[in-house]
Amino acid sequence: MRRRVFGWLALLVGGAALGIAALATVVVVVLAAGGVLTTPPGAWVVQLRPLPGINARLSVPGLVRFASSPVALRLLEGRAVDSRLGRLHFARDGNALQVVCAPCRFEAQPLAAQPIRIERLQLRLSQLDARTLAGELAAGDAGVSFTARLQPDRIDIDWKLRSTEIAAVYRLLESAIPEAHLARIDGRIDARGSLRLPQRRARVELAIDGFAVDGLGTEALAAGPVEFGCPDADGPPIPRHVMPGEGRWISPAGSGALLAAAVLAAEDQRFGGHDGLDRAEIGAVLASIDEQGPGRGASTITQQLARLLFTGAERSGARKLRELLYAVEMERTLGKRAILALYLNTVHWGPGICGADAAARTYFGKRPGELTPLEAAWLASVLPNPQRAYQEEFLARAPQVSRAIRVLGEMRDLPGRERKRWARQPLAFAAPVAERRGAAQLAVAR
Repeated sequence: MRRRVFGWLALLVGGAALGIAALATVVVVVLAAGGVLTTPPGAWVVQLRPLPGINARLSVPGLVRFASSPVALRLLEGRAVDSRLGRLHFARDGNALQVVCAPCRFEAQPLAAQPIRIERLQLRLSQLDARTLAGELAAGDAGVSFTARLQPDRIDIDWKLRSTEIAAVYRLLESAIPEAHLARIDGRIDARGSLRLPQRRARVELAIDGFAVDGLGTEALAAGPVEFGCPDADGPPIPRHVMPGEGRWISPAGSGALLAAAVLAAEDQRFGGHDGLDRAEIGAVLASIDEQGPGRGASTITQQLARLLFTGAERSGARKLRELLYAVEMERTLGKRAILALYLNTVHWGPGICGADAAARTYFGKRPGELTPLEAAWLASVLPNPQRAYQEEFLARAPQVSRAIRVLGEMRDLPGRERKRWARQPLAFAAPVAERRGAAQLAVAR
């Protein structure tokens, strides 16, 4: 009797083992057929540990292909799983896989410092052939259609955003853009581009039409006072305020034609012709993006002013989108002359040095209108990194004249012979304030 029981147990265990082995074989065959286990040298793979002590190398393009295969459709249909994004619901729509995340919450560090929440995000994915997928990603009133070409080492994606209200795009990101609740936003956007993964190489083409913003209150800047923070060498920015037309306020004319011209040459050569965003510059930046992000910024002086007065310097896409709202509204409520004046009176030129008057007096011991063309060009040339210029050039008494000469060459209102003459002149800083004060005290004592 005991032998019979053990015999049955052996059969059961053996049958179970055979069943598990058969199932594992089927899974391996299916995954192999889908290319999930195909990992040639240079392939894009992900490392998984399905069981302790077991490491698996799986092809990422193969996994994507398998997810839209008929086998995966049958396995996933009607299921729901919890993920880092939220609860994912899977459904079958003909030959396509449909995935819904509602609500969806995800970390997007390049886009925003805090997690983004979207009420409903829907992905539809289907196979066109063995190496090509088609799909659509939809959220709110915006939708992106795409095709994806699968290669062992990469996925190449071509995508298109259909003509969409700009307000709809901002509503999607309202958890990271508080102004989306306040502003009335008009206009439409069309976009298309390509993306290569995992290299994160991208190309984007934008068409923006009728962009207009109202409701952010930027018209109050015309009368002042204008509050802003002036960065110091250490610690938080120093609270400052300026009153248009009063105190040490410098108008573009009062700053002298040279400094205003140098700043425009260095920072925004198309300032007079854009509406707050320079479409040509944005297009050039987005035409080629690598894994490090855009090769350069595309901020206009109006956008920079928005950053100084409203958004702060957080390095994220959400901050840039906020910046655009203020810039577009300021172009309408203030106009070019007032925007340039506000910029010249608030822009950062070194530790605790904000505004053209403070910059000209600190670096050259002059009023802004007394600057030479080369001095004005040097001041404009350091705006991308004034803290470093203060430490490594001003305190070290070693100005980078070559950089100033490049800006001087772009000051088209200055005759060419004058640009060449000033490019040959020496550039000398004033003594630091502490040294000037010490010399004055010594002279009095004598």
